[in-house]
Amino acid sequence: MVTASEEYNFTSFSKLPFYTKVNERLLDLAEVGKQRKIVDLGCGTGGITKLMLERLQSAKETVIYAVDHSTTALKVAAEEIGERKDVAINYVHSEVQNLTGAVKDKVDAVVYCNSIHYVPEKTVLIHQIKEKLLQNGIFAFNTSFYEGSHPDDSLLFFRKWMMRSLRILKREYGLSADKSQKVESRVQLKAQDYIDLVENAGFKVLVNDFNRVEVPHEGWHHISGFSDWIEGVMPGVPLDIGREVLQKGLAQIWEEMQLKTVPRVWLSVSAAKIKREKKKEKSIRK
Repeated sequence: MVTASEEYNFTSFSKLPFYTKVNERLLDLAEVGKQRKIVDLGCGTGGITKLMLERLQSAKETVIYAVDHSTTALKVAAEEIGERKDVAINYVHSEVQNLTGAVKDKVDAVVYCNSIHYVPEKTVLIHQIKEKLLQNGIFAFNTSFYEGSHPDDSLLFFRKWMMRSLRILKREYGLSADKSQKVESRVQLKAQDYIDLVENAGFKVLVNDFNRVEVPHEGWHHISGFSDWIEGVMPGVPLDIGREVLQKGLAQIWEEMQLKTVPRVWLSVSAAKIKREKKKEKSIRK
């Protein structure tokens, strides 16, 4: 039996070529291939883990910790990646907020792809990541859920799409979205807020990258079947109905506007754990 979380997950979207390129960019910015102990935080079904494996320069000396809260996703990742004798891959079942207990070793890098926006206590998580890293270790993450991810030239599309979908929802199902409900991913920070979070935790930001990506129709179609997206733009609406009206509204607006792609901007950050210098106390002579 397929559960709701499995049916309305991120997998279809995550396999699209443009999204793979987005994450390849982050791994390259973080120079993942040079690292020896790496955490793939929120690994899902292993898409990022595979990209890491492609970049390793000394696989025999490398350990990857693939961490995810879903046992189903970890099982799929292990099956798709298969047995690797040239590199150690440890599949770890844990919530990302329990990183300290889930991974015992100190590591060279922690990579967190397109998920940090879900975490309510971001400061707590970032401090856990810092404690898990070796000195000068790398923390790299990206997100497209932040204030500024929608360029100005995409806003007309979004307004039309949402308005059309809400009309379909009302006309065909007699329902309206409950805007008083809001999932964590829709409570969006600014890009500078993320920079401040990592710097205040004791990291030095090495790369602060804004990557404008032209997302094709299939990208918006698949994201319309993702539970967090549905709950974000149509809170309180049953997932199956939300998916249907969003995809129907999308198809209509896409054709009417004669679109080929709609842009979205990914924020990618790569930061190094640094040693803070202790402030020298001034001696006071009486």
